[in-house]
Amino acid sequence: MGPAAPEPAPACPPGDACRGGEWMTASLMYHDLVDPGGWDASGFPGPSAASYKFEWDEYERQLRALSGTGLRFPRVDALDGEDDDACLLTFDDGGCSAVEAARRLEQHGMVGHFLVTGERIGTPGFLGAADVRALAASGHVIGSHSHTHPPDISRLDARALAAEWESSVSRLSQILGHAVDVASVPGGFHSTLVARSAARAGIRHLFTSEPTTSVARIDGCRIHGRYALQRGATPELVAALAVGRGGARARQWLLWNLKKPAKRFVGPAYRWARRRAFGGA
Repeated sequence: MGPAAPEPAPACPPGDACRGGEWMTASLMYHDLVDPGGWDASGFPGPSAASYKFEWDEYERQLRALSGTGLRFPRVDALDGEDDDACLLTFDDGGCSAVEAARRLEQHGMVGHFLVTGERIGTPGFLGAADVRALAASGHVIGSHSHTHPPDISRLDARALAAEWESSVSRLSQILGHAVDVASVPGGFHSTLVARSAARAGIRHLFTSEPTTSVARIDGCRIHGRYALQRGATPELVAALAVGRGGARARQWLLWNLKKPAKRFVGPAYRWARRRAFGGA
């Protein structure tokens, strides 16, 4: 008999009306950046992963659009709850493109949060230990994206869930020489139990895929929603998500919550259908 269905994390109403958390801050979720057509060059391979990747010229146009919003793009640990002019930029998986992605952020005075899959460090297409140290030395935030990137972390039992966070945090801390207390949930399968396990591993800021600006707290860990950026997103859409303009946030919230029941209760079938839709694993 498998583990019980995960306890869902609290949902928030659409747009900027979500006031259930400690404060509100927008966060954007990137993955990898690649040369034209080189979808498997950085990060996880396959059509499904590629749907979250951008080519470099698209990324540069998006950064220019973000720079023109007048927002700040700081570190999460520099927020104090009175940051209506801030937006956080996160990059999941730990693909090797993070080094150049960070360099381009720096040209615009922006800071990135690079959430790294522990067991992938030093493997083809992913960051090496020296890259991780260099990103941190440049002022960017390094965090965990779990250790193995399980397809549905919310369905792991308590021991396996703890191992995902503790193994990843331990490896990153050894590489950096200091504690790692930032993480993101892989695969979009968040739950309160996932957050509590992350908190026990020392995580103080946990990014989910819930499209909300509300920042809640579970067991001393702040839970940050994010707006996902997928291939085809225009610079105008990226800027609109950052500032909350034109209903872009509400549309993503609605789509996310329409998909949520299928993802939660028919997870394996949902993932199979998604793989079929994208034509690969």
